[in-house]
Amino acid sequence: MDEPRRLLSLAPNVSMILFALGADDVVVGRTSLCLPSIRDYLEIWGFSGPAIESRLQHWAALPEVGGWPSGDCERAKALRPDMILASATGPLAAHENWPAPSVNFDIRTLADIDRQITAIGEILGKPQAAREMVAQLAVRRESVLARRSVSSRRPTVLFEYCVCIKYHPEPACRFANPGRFIMAGGYLAPELIRMSGGEPLFVKPGDAVAWIDFQDIREAQPDVILAFDCNGCPNSMKHPIAARPGWPDLKAVANSAVYRPRRNLANPNLCHPEALAELADLLAAWAER
Repeated sequence: MDEPRRLLSLAPNVSMILFALGADDVVVGRTSLCLPSIRDYLEIWGFSGPAIESRLQHWAALPEVGGWPSGDCERAKALRPDMILASATGPLAAHENWPAPSVNFDIRTLADIDRQITAIGEILGKPQAAREMVAQLAVRRESVLARRSVSSRRPTVLFEYCVCIKYHPEPACRFANPGRFIMAGGYLAPELIRMSGGEPLFVKPGDAVAWIDFQDIREAQPDVILAFDCNGCPNSMKHPIAARPGWPDLKAVANSAVYRPRRNLANPNLCHPEALAELADLLAAWAER
């Protein structure tokens, strides 16, 4: 396959990798969430300077093809890409007759991230740079684990990704009933929890998400609850854990072992070592109680 000359990114984690591999000159479009994700990557990895700012201006000027995971197919086609890279993107499943080859990465584990980086490196003709990036990620994870405090007992951990049981792009149209069900986050979260010294509940590596009945949570009695707000979902603030029916009876709530991680533990992208570091610190704080 020839190297692409007009590449369209339909996912933030794809754009992070394209930026990291220096593919600016072949990218012709992106989603609205790609630029913030690239900025996040640069901040976490400590990259800055005039050259970086110039590259960011280039990416800022690229045409947007909507949001993620549901971009605008007609806008994407208008850019005349010769290759489309996506990750868990709905339009690729709905439109089979794209005018260009497409790759839709299903990234759920750390090994999947390594394979994604390697594959994109091959597509760009930059396999060595991709191998170096994979190695750098491993070094960052190992650095976190080297300073981790290991507890004598692995706490069981519930990672609440969202309280909504009915999703809608408009927050006001979403529905939540955490006295009955919540969504447990999968993707990278189970692996990162285990690497940090915990034992994930209800999800295992390779899972996406799982809808969990509160009765099952009551029976499991997690040691730790990680309450993530699903990227700022307002329903999370409307249903604080301590005010939910039945939740104060949970061991984690009674023992004040409910934490709100800033980083999305599930998000499969180049920033996951930072999420791992935060999680390791949270579980170390629990062990020292």
